Amino acid sequence: TWPIPQDNTLLIVDDDPAFLARLARAMETRGFEVETAPTVQDGLSSLRRRPPAFAVVDMRLDDGSGIDVIAALKDVRPEARAVVLTGYGAIATAVESLKRGATDYLTKPVDADQVAAALDQENFQI
Repeated sequence: TWPIPQDNTLLIVDDDPAFLARLARAMETRGFEVETAPTVQDGLSSLRRRPPAFAVVDMRLDDGSGIDVIAALKDVRPEARAVVLTGYGAIATAVESLKRGATDYLTKPVDADQVAAALDQENFQI
């Protein structure tokens, strides 16, 4: 595993409560300080309060696109590393994620090891 940076704040936005809780616990055990949000609006509120160093955001949420959360994060914290999760893998959405500031794109199902590795990646990969 890679050394977690000094600022280990992580925002996870996903509308699947069981997955959200499981991933949050797993990332905490890896040294992250985790905040969770079930919606785009909650994610935006959270990042306005405290812009995290890292974000893991589901693409399709009940109230909109997770890419909007990533774009807002990059506006307030350009160096933040953000990973998009989706159950609907497609090149077009991967490219859109990259253009809006994501550093990686993972297709569900994913586990915490894959997420941690994606947060550590130097380059976006499809």
